[in-house]
Amino acid sequence: MAMLIVAAVATLVSGAMWQQNALMRETENELAQAQARWLLRGAIDWAGVILREDARTSRVDHRGEPWAVPLADTRLNENDGRRPAFIMGEIRDEQAKFNLRNLATREGVELKELEALRRLLGALALNQALADSIAGRMHAAFEQTPALALVSVDEALRGLEPAALERLRPFVTVLPERTLVNANTAAPEVLASQVAELPLLEARRIVAGRDRAYFRDTGDVRARLAQAGVQALDAEFALATRYFSVEGTVTYAGARLRARALVKRDAGRLDIVSLKELE
Repeated sequence: MAMLIVAAVATLVSGAMWQQNALMRETENELAQAQARWLLRGAIDWAGVILREDARTSRVDHRGEPWAVPLADTRLNENDGRRPAFIMGEIRDEQAKFNLRNLATREGVELKELEALRRLLGALALNQALADSIAGRMHAAFEQTPALALVSVDEALRGLEPAALERLRPFVTVLPERTLVNANTAAPEVLASQVAELPLLEARRIVAGRDRAYFRDTGDVRARLAQAGVQALDAEFALATRYFSVEGTVTYAGARLRARALVKRDAGRLDIVSLKELE
């Protein structure tokens, strides 16, 4: 009987200790997650400083600027007695992509943008007929929330086969308003989508030259198109960007968080349009 009592007490004590340890680990994990979220917000603030300084010193945005250089996995603290914290991040120009928001107007689907989307799909060797369903979905979203129409890219591309979705996703975005493509940062496929007469091969040549010497003004863009034999009289481009995405990853005390923020830079300030934690 005494042995049974001792065994029962030992079992109860072991169970209580296990629960206490589990509770302590859970609390530590929650604290680590909270600290990691603060560090992640710091990464977005870091990006804001870079983008504001860039706007102060430059009137155009191109891939040779400091904001376009990714931040490698970097330790934030050294020899301070605390657990190591690491951060990595990247800023991307969202106006380097085709803005699906451009497809929708109050009157219906914008035909010029629809044709541009078809050209983009063709340049990516995808079925151009997909443009109609994507445009219809964006117009439906615009009718529901005309002031914003900010659906995710995955929602806008819902129904595409996984291979087609992965192929198209890097080249499109959804922004809160209509925007022009930044000719200094756009991929050849996006650049070709904006000019009906521009073959993809020529777009690649133009981008290769642009990455060595960026466009300084729209006249420079048209001159380089003319050298390729293209008179793009109705094509419109931007050279400065307002919308960027900031993606950061923080590792701290066993917690690892990734998040992506869409930010808008305007008149020396940076506003967070959306923020989403990633799996």
